[in-house]
Amino acid sequence: MRVTNQMMSNNVKNYIQENLSRLSRTQQQLSTGSTILKPSDSPTDISKLLSVKQQKEINNQYKQNINDGLSYLNTADAALGTAGDIMAQCNELAVQGANGTMTQEDMQALGDQVDKLIDEVIDVANSTAGGKYIFAGRDNDSPPFRRPSSDVIEFHGDMQRIKREIASMSEHMVDAPSVLDDSSAQPGVFGKVDQAVLMNSGSAEVGNASSLPEAGSFDADEKGLFNTMFKLRDLLNQGESGKLSDFIDKIQAQRDNVLEYRTKIGARTRHFESVKEQMTGKEIRLTQVMENIESADISKLSIELSEQQMTYQASMAAGSRMLQTSLLNFLK
Repeated sequence: MRVTNQMMSNNVKNYIQENLSRLSRTQQQLSTGSTILKPSDSPTDISKLLSVKQQKEINNQYKQNINDGLSYLNTADAALGTAGDIMAQCNELAVQGANGTMTQEDMQALGDQVDKLIDEVIDVANSTAGGKYIFAGRDNDSPPFRRPSSDVIEFHGDMQRIKREIASMSEHMVDAPSVLDDSSAQPGVFGKVDQAVLMNSGSAEVGNASSLPEAGSFDADEKGLFNTMFKLRDLLNQGESGKLSDFIDKIQAQRDNVLEYRTKIGARTRHFESVKEQMTGKEIRLTQVMENIESADISKLSIELSEQQMTYQASMAAGSRMLQTSLLNFLK
């Protein structure tokens, strides 16, 4: 086969281009710290890498759900703690009113304090986390509890519970039920409502002093925290010190009810924190797997880069010397 100058020139240019391409690729790998620059570099590793990245994204979403759930749980825990403290104050006021030595004016002053505590409980019941009212169910864009008059508390949320998925096929409640309907054995944190009224109008009463039975026949455990506070206020305003002695146990029952819900919130919080630690550990492992798949060996690439630079420079030098020779050099 006859070798021409053009063939030699084309070969030299191709070799120089290949050397330059390898040099460029090695430089990119060193710059990015990754051995995989495009899918065609290693289809098998790319498939593994995409799978790991997908797992990592799912893991990050679960962590986000957990953090959001913890925001609800921590806010609920603080709110229930405050509600329990308020019921403790109600208990102290009831004990003071039951001693039988106070005047009617003093009793009414205690009743006024209870009325102010009712407003404080409403503020607690309208607690928010991330702009959402945690005791409003899923209809949580506006305050769920309102007091249109001194003797009525209205609930304007719904009774659907708030859940967060923190693992595959694993959803958990992140709230405490603020109200439950009359079919429930236990009241919500703040009382019971008429489910039929709630479904028809979007609101229901959870506390109504004017409709309560006479003292002595009233069972506070069946109605909830607001009704109990209304009844305590009325007994103090009426100077019923004798009936207050029997009512103290019912106040304690409401405080125990709040404490029971707070205990459940605490247990759920610990569960979420434990799962979050597991997710954090899993993220670290997934990140390590990704690094093992795509991370570049800097020492090895540095050596390869030096060798490729020498090869490229040698090919350039050889090409320049060869291309200087032509037929004119042999003509005399």
